[in-house]
Amino acid sequence: MSHDWRNPERVVPWKPRHRFRVTEAGTVAAAGYREAVTHAQSAANARGALERAKSEWAAALNLRPGDGILLEEMSTGATSLADLQPTLEACDLTLRDARGVIDRLVASRLIEPLEPMDAPSPWRGGA
Repeated sequence: MSHDWRNPERVVPWKPRHRFRVTEAGTVAAAGYREAVTHAQSAANARGALERAKSEWAAALNLRPGDGILLEEMSTGATSLADLQPTLEACDLTLRDARGVIDRLVASRLIEPLEPMDAPSPWRGGA
């Protein structure tokens, strides 16, 4: 793994077709996210309640509030960044942003890669 100085949080260059699986903990976390969002939407001040619900959900898992959207998509069948493309566009997320979310979800053990990363090549700057 290498360090990207332009985005210090992203350390793994996940390819768009790299596949992931949601873990059991990820399934539970996605269900918790869905429940929190549904409950917040029925509040009198839905917008404020939704922001609070997302923030509380994320803080409990050491994630960011927006990470739940991609976790939820992955729990319903999306297995790669390429599969998430419509969601990324709808949420105005770049591929770099999405890779950061993937990194956080992997680090939290809510998803896991299905294939190993390619070994770094000395000809591509990795060693």
